[in-house]
Amino acid sequence: MQLQTNKQTEAPEWRCQLLFMIITPNWPEKVQFLMDFSFPLVDELLPRKEFIGGRIGYPKQVLFVWLLIKKITNWDYRTMASMASVSHPTLIRANRKFNEAGVYQKVLLRLVKDAYKKGLIKGEKVALDSSFVKTYSRKEELGSGGWNGHKESYGFKLHALIDANSGALIALIIGDGVTHDSQVAIPLLKKARPWLKKCGYVLADKGYDSSDIVEYIVKSLHAKATIPIKKINKGKNYNPRGAYQNWKEKAKGRCIKKSIYNKRTEVERLFSTLKRTFKLGRERIRGIKAFIGQTYLACICFMLRKLWGFGVVQI
Repeated sequence: MQLQTNKQTEAPEWRCQLLFMIITPNWPEKVQFLMDFSFPLVDELLPRKEFIGGRIGYPKQVLFVWLLIKKITNWDYRTMASMASVSHPTLIRANRKFNEAGVYQKVLLRLVKDAYKKGLIKGEKVALDSSFVKTYSRKEELGSGGWNGHKESYGFKLHALIDANSGALIALIIGDGVTHDSQVAIPLLKKARPWLKKCGYVLADKGYDSSDIVEYIVKSLHAKATIPIKKINKGKNYNPRGAYQNWKEKAKGRCIKKSIYNKRTEVERLFSTLKRTFKLGRERIRGIKAFIGQTYLACICFMLRKLWGFGVVQI
């Protein structure tokens, strides 16, 4: 009986002690690096209006950081609002305002410039590719462009150009899910032109095997296209000599060294990080406009983590 009474008295005491415990949760490791950054650029892009009465709004830098944390954790707006001690409509409005004002795009551009100054982007070897992201509703949404037969889904495409040595993002184009990769290659290279002054090699897979793309790389960028040549199907009228001459003509301006081409995998790591670490494609959003905002947020988080190792903490 003595043992039974001890068990009955210990349990209530243990429960009461829990009420007075101070629990201080630690941020996930993938979020902690954000705590070192400040973003005065956000205040420059959206300066505070002159006070004319009423309640003063929340600091835009603070809201921007909370939106970055939301992107990494993929927590819902209500959870983030309770942690930030703001109302969840405030975070929703801030995200919409940042997206419409082009804040996300301009912050990412500043990060690319800082990476270039720090030597993280040299542009000697660059790689480009695209990644398909399904729509949240799994149905056709505004800007998805229709059904993608290859992926068997509706979605959007993220076209990216990176530095193949460091993996840092250089340029980005977001579009519908049906446009072929080769049609976006030249506009993407033109967008990244300021960072490709010392470009030596442009790496891409067979989907970019186009004479126009190779010609632009050779003549405009003065670089070599490390793009494999598609194999010719052997039909009834197949001529080995003619096929060899065709291959020889296509090989002009290209570098098909495997040791260089293998660096193309860095762009695949970018897409994997955006989707797995920064939860791109898991947001409960609809339409290409909202998808663009979330994609830029994920890319900002990616570049911040790259620059964090170089001591850059102010944007």
